Amino acid sequence: MPPFKDEHVLIIAPGSAITQTQLGLPETFTPPRWRFPTRMFPGLKDGEWEPVFVREKVKVKEQINGHVNGTTAGPKDVEMIDGAQPRPETNGQTTSDHETKMENLPSDSTGAVQPAEPQPDTTMAEDEETEYYDDPYTSANAVYPLQSGRIENWPCFFALLSHIYQMISPPFHMPVLVVSQPCWTARDKETITQYFFESWKIPALCIMDSALAAAWGFGVQSACVIDVGQDKCDVTAITDYVVNEIGRGVAIEGCGGSALTARLREEFEKQRERYEGIEDLNELAEQVKRNAICEILPAGVPLPGQAPEVVQQPAPNPLAAASTGSEAPPNPSEVVPKAAQNGEASKVGTTEEEENEGVLDVASIVARSDAAELLAKREREKAEREAKKKGGAVEAPKQNRLRNSDKHTASFTFEDYPAPTLDHSDTSTRSRKRKREVEVGPERFLLATSSAESSDNVLERIASAVHGTIMAVPDISARSALWDNLIVVGNGSKVRGFTNALVETLSARYTLSPSNTTIFTSEIPSTFSTPVPTGGTNTPIPGQASSAQHHTGSGVNPLLVAATKNMMQPGQHLQVPGQLQQQHLHGGYTPLGAMDQMQHQSYRGMSQSPTSMKTVKAPEYFPEWKDPSVAGMEEANFLGAQVAAKVVFIVDQGISKGFLTRSEYNELGPEGIHSCAM
Repeated sequence: MPPFKDEHVLIIAPGSAITQTQLGLPETFTPPRWRFPTRMFPGLKDGEWEPVFVREKVKVKEQINGHVNGTTAGPKDVEMIDGAQPRPETNGQTTSDHETKMENLPSDSTGAVQPAEPQPDTTMAEDEETEYYDDPYTSANAVYPLQSGRIENWPCFFALLSHIYQMISPPFHMPVLVVSQPCWTARDKETITQYFFESWKIPALCIMDSALAAAWGFGVQSACVIDVGQDKCDVTAITDYVVNEIGRGVAIEGCGGSALTARLREEFEKQRERYEGIEDLNELAEQVKRNAICEILPAGVPLPGQAPEVVQQPAPNPLAAASTGSEAPPNPSEVVPKAAQNGEASKVGTTEEEENEGVLDVASIVARSDAAELLAKREREKAEREAKKKGGAVEAPKQNRLRNSDKHTASFTFEDYPAPTLDHSDTSTRSRKRKREVEVGPERFLLATSSAESSDNVLERIASAVHGTIMAVPDISARSALWDNLIVVGNGSKVRGFTNALVETLSARYTLSPSNTTIFTSEIPSTFSTPVPTGGTNTPIPGQASSAQHHTGSGVNPLLVAATKNMMQPGQHLQVPGQLQQQHLHGGYTPLGAMDQMQHQSYRGMSQSPTSMKTVKAPEYFPEWKDPSVAGMEEANFLGAQVAAKVVFIVDQGISKGFLTRSEYNELGPEGIHSCAM
């Protein structure tokens, strides 16, 4: 087989909402060039599919049937007249059109009016003509082949792939890499393999897991990948570039971007009078979610216009103060001003103002709801004082730009595409696009909060899935590395503050703080126990090996350790130190190395609870992926697919069995895709 070229490699990453595609591998990997909506529309005939919705328009042509003067009458323009127009005045009298028509009728010698001769048949005939035009702005009657990542409509999915093939016009000698969803079964991969080899006649095919592709994109070998999609969320643990199928969170419903949109729409429904005139609140919520004014605030940050919760400090312990020698802080109610103690009136002089000019009472300012206005007022007063000292005019201070979290309302441009009229007379789709400025209140910060129907929110459900996935990894020693290598991808996580809020939720629920770890220090196995008054029997003697009884003096209840740290693994039994001691005392000999190994197995449960959590830093050597307006690292699975395609098709060229060739497909059939390393 001839070697493949970079410009011939095709990458396809199907998703529930968007299918990302790119033909060719550039020198520096870039975001996907093509983004196709993962949907198709039924065609005019059964079994046909169209990429856009096709509308019908019926045009009616009016013609006059009959012969006038031996000729056939053609189309006739009819002029609509609102009413009879008066004729010019004659001898001061006005004659209407009706009277004029009566005067022109023929009459006989007696003056009787003769009836008019019969006119030819001038009945109107309607000729209907049907026209078809595309409507790219509507989603009416759309069929989405992927639902929560699962392929539900195979004919529609194959029609989408055929549309992609026609749009990009790939070459004949073209290897294909498909980024698969975690919920795809083995039968799904075989069906896709059969379609590509028999319909597209490709020379090679590689199917790569999306979570593994995200790990390749970030350049880490062990990580916990959290993929937030449209209607679902996938949580995958990867250790040494191997996907752990045990405990994997696959297609978790209610944790995607649509759940955030639905929660935001609930808040808009409560403020319906604010958004009067907008028919589709779901579209409004979707556009607000994608805008920069929408944000998930960190824990403890109040909404604009709400005062933060004042945390009361506990009263000082006088015994602790006496033992440490520090003085207890005075009671604020008992503090007497210094001027009042001296019998003088408390006055604020100019010198004192100058000294306290830069001092801010942070606690009192934060407790106020108008903190920004108060700071602006202090800046204005400071500028006035400086101007008085210099004797010049007062300059207006610069307006401090408020952060988004400090604004009570924020406006953005809402784009609406109303449905066409019933007569389908408006064929211009551009004229249907309407823009308007909409002000959104503090409800734009509530899309990740709990609703009235459910007690938990999206972040809590994802956090629970992450904890269950990492705890199911068989290699206990690798779990701490997974907590320190969290990767959050997916277009559903593009909301501002989503990743930080998720890490805060995980830390608040599952992180073991350093202050709590001190209670388990006695669990660490040691050869030196705490001395007890036993006549020196526990005193370590230099040069002698430690015995099992030295471990019994630590005072740790192993059953309590097993209950609190979940040490009891399936198929393992806890070796109680007392049993070792009894075995040693009854003449049984236990080697020192075997005893240390059993102690290590008993106390390795300390890695169950993480002490730190952090996300993986994005790589610095892909500048095109740093522009958030084009694409962000939320699409890192496509970046990893490009790296894998470069390694598998160009560098390795099939030595490591990374793809299925045409000859192997002819020999093994669609089942041969499972023999590939990817």
